[in-house]
Amino acid sequence: MNFLIEPREWMEQASQADVVIVDVRKPAEYAKGHLPGAVNFSAYDCFALDTSAAGLSAFARDMAARYAAAGVSNNRPVLLYEADTGMRAARDAWILQYLGHPRVHLLHGGLVAWRAAGCKLSAEAAEEWTVGLRVRERGGMAIGHEEIAGQLGRAGMTLLDVRDADERAGRDKTPCCARRGTIPGSVWIEWTHFLDGGRFKSPEAIRGLLRESGVDLESEIVPYCHRGARSANTYYALQRAGLPKVRNYIGSWHEWSARSELPIGRP
Repeated sequence: MNFLIEPREWMEQASQADVVIVDVRKPAEYAKGHLPGAVNFSAYDCFALDTSAAGLSAFARDMAARYAAAGVSNNRPVLLYEADTGMRAARDAWILQYLGHPRVHLLHGGLVAWRAAGCKLSAEAAEEWTVGLRVRERGGMAIGHEEIAGQLGRAGMTLLDVRDADERAGRDKTPCCARRGTIPGSVWIEWTHFLDGGRFKSPEAIRGLLRESGVDLESEIVPYCHRGARSANTYYALQRAGLPKVRNYIGSWHEWSARSELPIGRP
């Protein structure tokens, strides 16, 4: 299966019973109707507070235990979805791939596309069970605050701020962020600009958007947001566009703003 799965493509799969389906929406939304057999879980509210090497390893172990408790194991594929191609499912997919899970998939277009394709929903809660999930960190997917700080002002890396305009300008009221502003030198493209109708834009459109914003497509591109969710969505958009050097800053502004030794820029 491809990483992005279309609803009709999924319905034609012969081995659906072998797949763990994860609905990452809030419980009240899940209860109104979900993909048959889906469990309801998301690590959206679990922040990466320390992106040093040791901190990322601790984060990985914690996440592995949480996903295992939801029934995710290494030997069964995982299909994640939400209302559309959103930030929550992307973040969970990114974390699972970072943990080393070999078969992670996103339902392209989410539940909106599922309904549009005429596929059925269920209101029956899935059976829950606990399994084991081995951790094999894929370090090439992530970047930490120390490496970013060491690369500021140097050629070869583009920091991509995918937050909204208020966050970019420091006008937001996010209570958990100690400081407002940007990571110095970052380029701003809000994450929704890579989407159209709840789905990723074409590879050509994504590359064109980056060029229009002055992004060097040959540089390494590091998206960041508040908690690494919107940036995870952008991470997959950039991969869809065929860009070879992309890493997600999972700690994002939540971590950067909390570390007083790190510099802050203004747009």
